[in-house]
Amino acid sequence: MMRGIRAIALAGLLAPGLAQAADTITFGIVSATSGPLAAAGKFQINGFNLAMEKLNRDGGIEVGGKKYSVALKIYDTHCSPAEGASAMERLASVDKVPVVLGELCSPVAAAEMPVAQDNSVPFIITVPTAESLTEQGNPWTFRVNADNNQLNKSLGQLVVNRAMAPLAFIAWNNDAGRGGVKSMQALLPADVKVAYTGYFNVGEVDFSAHVSNIRRSGAKAVMLFMDEEPGALAIRQIRDAGLDVQLIGTLAMGSGRFLTRLNAQYLSGMVQYNAFPPNAPLPRIKSFNDAYVAAFKDESHGFAAQSYDALMVAADAVHRAGVLGNGEAVRKALAATRYDGVIGEIRFDAKGQANPPSYVTQWCDDGTRKIVFPEALASACGGG
Repeated sequence: MMRGIRAIALAGLLAPGLAQAADTITFGIVSATSGPLAAAGKFQINGFNLAMEKLNRDGGIEVGGKKYSVALKIYDTHCSPAEGASAMERLASVDKVPVVLGELCSPVAAAEMPVAQDNSVPFIITVPTAESLTEQGNPWTFRVNADNNQLNKSLGQLVVNRAMAPLAFIAWNNDAGRGGVKSMQALLPADVKVAYTGYFNVGEVDFSAHVSNIRRSGAKAVMLFMDEEPGALAIRQIRDAGLDVQLIGTLAMGSGRFLTRLNAQYLSGMVQYNAFPPNAPLPRIKSFNDAYVAAFKDESHGFAAQSYDALMVAADAVHRAGVLGNGEAVRKALAATRYDGVIGEIRFDAKGQANPPSYVTQWCDDGTRKIVFPEALASACGGG
C-alpha cells in the first residue's frame, strides 16, 4: 500500500535540558518533497523544521507533567490523492502520530481528510486553499491558512478600487484553478465585467491563444490562477506580445524567488495576494523572516510561515490536551485554539477554518515589493 511513498524520519533536535530524555512526540507531515511541486514543498518543510527546532530549544512539549522532545515523520505524497490517503493511513495506524500536518494540493488534502477522521487523528492543513475543504463538516480537519475566498476578497476590492475591469482570467484546468476563478467571480460586484476566461492543463507551455483572446476581449487586467512555472511563462508571453494589461497574480508570484524566473521589467506593476509579505514592517513577520534567512539563506515564504505556525498550534494543543494517545482530547484542544502566530492570530471557527490577515503586494520597478492592501499597512518599495 505504501509503494511509491517516500518517508523521511527527522529526529527532533534536543535542547540541552532534554539531552538525556528518550521520550519523543513525533508529528506526521504530508507534502510533496519531490517532483514538480518540490520547490513549494521545500518552503513547507523548512517551516516545519524551524518550528521543531524552536520547540526543542525551548525544552520540548510538556504533557501531563512530563517533557517530550519533538520529531517529524515526513511522507512525500507527490500531489497524488491515492498516495496522500495511503500516507495518512500509515501515519495514523502504524506511526500512531497525535496530529498530521501539511499537504500542498487541495485534492490530496480532500482524500486525506476522511482517512484522518476514520482514524480519529486531527489533520491541520497549512497550504491548500480550496474553500470546500472546510465546508465538509469534518471535525477532525483544521486549516491555519486562508482559503480562496479569504485571499480573493482583498484582490476583489483592489479590482474595484482601481477600476481594473473588464477582467480576464487564465487558470489551471483543475480544482484549484476553477475554484479560484469561481471564488473571485462570486466576490466581484455584478457590474464588474469578465471579458474572457481561459483554462490550461498542467504541463502546457504555450499561452499564445489566451493572449490573442485577451487582446480581442478588451480586458484591462488579467488574473493568473497558477503557480510559479506556468505563471512565469504566461507573464513573459503576455509582455512579449505587447499586451498592455494589469497583471494580477497569486501568492506564488509574490516571492523573491519568482524574480529569478523573470526580471523586474516583466513584473513591474503586477499585484498579487500575499499571506505573508516577508519584508513587512511588522515585528512578528520580521523576526520570522530573520530566523528563516539565517537558517536557509533565502527569503521566507508564506508556506513556511503557515507551516511553522501549524506545528506550534499542534504542540500547544497536545500540551493543553494533557494526555497522549487520545485523539479526541487533542481535537477538542485544537478547536479551542487561541494562538498569536507569525502569520497573525489563529482561531478556528466552527468549521475548522482560521482567518489570518491577507495582503496585496505590488512589484516595483527595482524588483522589490510594497504592500498596497490593507491601506493601513501600505508600505514603500522594499516593504512588501
